[in-house]
Amino acid sequence: MKLIVDSCSDISLDFAKSHNLYFIPLSVNVDGKEYLDRYEITSEEVSKAVDNGIRPLTSQANPDEIYQHFTKALEEDKTIIYLGFSSQLSGTIQSANIARDMILEERDDVDIIVIDSLSASYGYGLLVERAAQYVKDGSSKEEVLQKIEHDKSHIRHLFTVSDLDYLAKGGRLSKGQAFLGSLLNIHPLLHVEDGKLVPIEKYRGTKRVLKRMVEMMKEEGAKTEVHITHSDNLKDAEALKNLILKETDLTDIKISSIGPTIISHTGNGTIALFYFTEGV
Repeated sequence: MKLIVDSCSDISLDFAKSHNLYFIPLSVNVDGKEYLDRYEITSEEVSKAVDNGIRPLTSQANPDEIYQHFTKALEEDKTIIYLGFSSQLSGTIQSANIARDMILEERDDVDIIVIDSLSASYGYGLLVERAAQYVKDGSSKEEVLQKIEHDKSHIRHLFTVSDLDYLAKGGRLSKGQAFLGSLLNIHPLLHVEDGKLVPIEKYRGTKRVLKRMVEMMKEEGAKTEVHITHSDNLKDAEALKNLILKETDLTDIKISSIGPTIISHTGNGTIALFYFTEGV
């Protein structure tokens, strides 16, 4: 059984390699030149471009590209599971379904499962980490699929952005919401609901948003692993980690940079918090 993921999971290439994952990069266009996420461009390079006033553009993987990726993965194993970026934020899952159907029309000796993570960044990444462990532990295909669906229902995304206009221009937030937030110097607290970005609360000042994130963790009974990602904002990421360590008994807290594709839609200054709620 071969697990396939894409670059919007924000996992590192080292993690993918060490866990025998097949990694599909999306494309990031910076100043007219296209790069493969993680392979040809880094988070730091995208952040620098944003600071210089360049707005990166992204492209989903098209059916032909995913067809090629699936075909190559099938050389290693006749059963592949593609756990992909939320269908509500990208058309990559749709491309994967088309690619799967193309292959199944040609071959009847393979098994291809496409799963919509309904997640993004390291919310998606935490699902990948667990799924990789299930495969490594020798779980059956049915067990892996059941566990992934269970984990999907308990993953939590909380994040705040510095530039609401970035989300609006990328179609991830309404222009009206972005305008009002910028006008009032509001720092929104957003989450992912059914795969979509949804504003849930708003605050004046980053400290209040970070404090509220930790409050929600405690209210929801956050368990086990916790991951914080940021775009050119390590200071606030570390402040959030320290607050979690102070206010909870959680100790497995990792920090990493948001990946190139996701930064292209959030801009710099973003802080995101991911964890599993009670029940996992």
